[in-house]
This record gives sequence, C-alpha cells and structure tokens, in this order.
Amino acid sequence: GLEPGEAAATAVEILAGAGGLTVKPAVGGALIAEGKACASSQELLDQVQLRVQRDGEVLRVYAQLPGEMQGVGLFYASLDLVISVPGDLAVDITDSSGEMTVDRVRLERIRDTSGDILARNVRGDFEMEDSSGNVRIEEAQGTVRIGDSSGDIVVQGATGVHVVVDGSGDIEIERISGDVRIERDSSGDINIAGVGGNVEVLADSSGKLRVS
Repeated sequence: GLEPGEAAATAVEILAGAGGLTVKPAVGGALIAEGKACASSQELLDQVQLRVQRDGEVLRVYAQLPGEMQGVGLFYASLDLVISVPGDLAVDITDSSGEMTVDRVRLERIRDTSGDILARNVRGDFEMEDSSGNVRIEEAQGTVRIGDSSGDIVVQGATGVHVVVDGSGDIEIERISGDVRIERDSSGDINIAGVGGNVEVLADSSGKLRVS
C-alpha cells in the first residue's frame, strides 16, 4: 500500500542470481514475486531468500543467495523466480545464470551473464547486455540495442535493431520496420531480411553476410 502523498511506483528492478527467471504480466495491479529454491544442503537452503523492497518510485526484487556457493562443484544454491509485473512498470533485469523468459511487459534493460534469453511481445525501447547464451527476441514493440559476447542473436519483429558488438555466434534479423545497424561483429554468419529502413554493417570479421 501507499503512504499518504506517496507516488505510485514507475519501475521494477529485478536482481536474480542462479536459477531460471520468468517475467510476465500481472493479472491485477500488484507485483507478485514467487520463488522455488534448491540447494545442496539444508544450511544453504536456509540462506536462500526472496526479498522485495521499495525505494521511492522503484520496486526492487532480489534473490539473496549464500556467498560464493552459486552452482560451484558439490555446493550449490539456486532460486527459480516467477515475477508478475503490472503493465505500466518499466522492467530492469540483472541476472547471473539460468534461462530467462520475458513476456508481454514494458522492458527497459537486461544484463545477463550466462543462459539463454527469450523476450517476446515486449514494449518500449530497451537495451540488452549478454555474456554467453543465445538471445531471441520476438515481436518487440520498440528498438532493441544489443551487446553480446557469445551465442546466437535472433530478432524476429521489432521497430529497430542496433547491435553494438557481437563476439561469436550467428545473427538473424527479420521483419524490422525501422533501421538495422550492426557496428562490430567478430565471427558468425549475418542474415538480415525484411527491413523497412536502412541497413548498416560497419565492421564484420568473418562469416557470411546476406541482406534481402
């Protein structure tokens, strides 16, 4: 609930550690965060917590995991998160490992270390920084800005695409109403099809380039 005179929240920041992450629209006007914890011992399991706090107009949802035990050797702890977000909140995600699905929300930014990412039917211009794992974007209502180290990038439907840097892996881009700009690509094939605006590929080291 709101205190007297307190403004409504405008954004949600999600800090997820090891484990899967699903972000989807809420049925009502409230944010709902649920988690399923797994750990190699009861002691570690007791240290896994899901916390939600408010800082001004920003809601913060974060997974608290024990120390450096996130998926290392015989000792591990993870928290699979399902977060339902009201449609008017901008979503900012920081994730370390595990698969991520973001569906039908207003997206602002994703920062991810490892694991595949699927973003579909998201609204708004957003940026994505990914170290490893595949990135797939479907029917984005906005312009997406991507920086990726390794793994494939697939964008099927968006207003615009700006790939700042791509290390290894193929790039497939299709059905873009505006511009496509690829600044630097190291290796892997590039396929671009069905672009309403301009196509720019400024630097490409190796791999085939096909634009249609």
